[in-house]
Amino acid sequence: MEHDRRDNPWERIAARLDEALDDARTLAGRSPLPRSATSSASTANKLLDLLARARTEVHARELEASVASARAGRLQTELETQRRRADTLSRIGKAINAVKRLDALLQLIVDLAIEATGAERGLIVVPNPSGDRQEYSACANLEPDAVTAPEFAVSRSIIERVFKEGAPLVTTDAQNDPQVDASPSIRSLHIRSINCVPIVGKSGTIGVIYVDSRIRTDNLFQHDPDLLTSIADQAAVAIDNARLYDDWSRNFDDLSNIKSQTDEILESIASGVIMLDTNDMIVQFNRAAEITFGLSASTLEGRHARILNSWLPGFTTLLDQYKSIPEGRAEVEMRGTHFVRGPIVLQATFLRVHSLTGAGVGTAVVLNDLTARRKLEAENKAQVERTERVARSFERYLAPHVVSDLLVDPDNVPLGGTRLTATMMFADIRGFTELSERLMPEEVVDMLNRYLAPTVDVVFNNLGLLDKYYGDGIMAVFGAPRPAADDTSRAVLAARQILEQVELLNAQPGVHWPLSVSIGLATGDVVAGNIGSERRVEYTVVGSAVNLAQRLQSIAEPNQILADARTYEKVRGQVAATRRQARIKGRAGLTTVYVLHG
Repeated sequence: MEHDRRDNPWERIAARLDEALDDARTLAGRSPLPRSATSSASTANKLLDLLARARTEVHARELEASVASARAGRLQTELETQRRRADTLSRIGKAINAVKRLDALLQLIVDLAIEATGAERGLIVVPNPSGDRQEYSACANLEPDAVTAPEFAVSRSIIERVFKEGAPLVTTDAQNDPQVDASPSIRSLHIRSINCVPIVGKSGTIGVIYVDSRIRTDNLFQHDPDLLTSIADQAAVAIDNARLYDDWSRNFDDLSNIKSQTDEILESIASGVIMLDTNDMIVQFNRAAEITFGLSASTLEGRHARILNSWLPGFTTLLDQYKSIPEGRAEVEMRGTHFVRGPIVLQATFLRVHSLTGAGVGTAVVLNDLTARRKLEAENKAQVERTERVARSFERYLAPHVVSDLLVDPDNVPLGGTRLTATMMFADIRGFTELSERLMPEEVVDMLNRYLAPTVDVVFNNLGLLDKYYGDGIMAVFGAPRPAADDTSRAVLAARQILEQVELLNAQPGVHWPLSVSIGLATGDVVAGNIGSERRVEYTVVGSAVNLAQRLQSIAEPNQILADARTYEKVRGQVAATRRQARIKGRAGLTTVYVLHG
């Protein structure tokens, strides 16, 4: 104590005052003062009082100094603790924020929590935010299997309670703490200190940090129980960042996989594909596009789309027009140039595409090479036109349906016929033999052509079949090869129109030899088909109606239509007729015939 008093200035002053006061009292008590010295004694007493008060004051200052010194010591200790805590948290913050992978981050957090708090064991649990039962966790000085062992049941219940309630649980006397379940596992494991805090993120409690000590009680969190909470706060930010990093990594991997798959698809499809970004820069030029133009992708990718105008004139103009329309798709046929093959024809389809990286809306141009197809189409069109010209030429010699059948199957020309009901028509120029003797042959041919041209048109316009020419006459069939209900009506109409055409021909200027025509009509069963030999066949009809129609024509007067009874019965009420009896060659007796009037 004497040593302490000498070291303290206030103690040294107080010691000297004590000595002076003791000496003064001793002197005053050893020799009593005379009366004459009463005033001196009073002065001495006053001096003693002053010394006593000074001593009291000095003791008071000494007490204050002691209190201030103790307070300063505590402040210094607290300051040192805070400095050490700040250093620890700073070091932990730098460490955990440098780790991006969640599994590595959790292991680092629990290791740093053990180191910072002086605990013996630690566990961090972060449930999967997707909501399933999978958890992310890491241990320190704990075997992973031990977490599910029965002896860890109390610790698990503490972790679950802290996660559910979001409030920390701290105890330095777990053996006697009422807030901890005093189960045999706590006592058997000699757990003395437990600190379990929630990890609170933006969306609430996202995990729990748990540390404990079994034997030691002088760990750091006994003196700084909020240290683990501060670590948990930093861990929450780091975990959120790690999850965000994991999400971005997965998204990046997914995008990379999608891009890789897209590239593979683009390279594998037969159509050429040109991908343009928002600035119309070529970002992709697949293999099919290379083949389409005979160009390498490396020479085009990274360049503006206007370069394609050299091989596809007007490309950028069409691109601008497409981008100005509200529809997301446009298709156009374009003509371009292959680097080697020359002219090409392409079908260009413009599509809007959204960038996988969120860089905006670009354009995909799908190109289909139509060059070979258009060439085949042109050749086919030329072949069709040539076939049609041939067919029209053959129809001058053959029945139209025969020509059609030959075009379908040139080898299918069977001999034989089909029985059907048809109306036959024979039309012949009267007095043609006498006329032909008066005219030059060229004049005869010219006259026949002028007569036969409108006559044949009338037959065809009424769906008749021109069977043959015979000199100055024609033979037509109505009902072959496909019979119809109105065959006879059309035959009668055609006969009347032929007479009208003859009148028109005779009325033309410069006609010196007017014509007159006699027409015979007969209806009956005939056989229609290919008749002849394997070397030469002719489609015609055979039957009694054919012979009857020809004989009726031969006895008909000029510009007269003579029909048999069966023909008239089919058109009764449609035309006026005069009944007559006529003698027909090859028939006994008289035959009833009808003169059809206009």
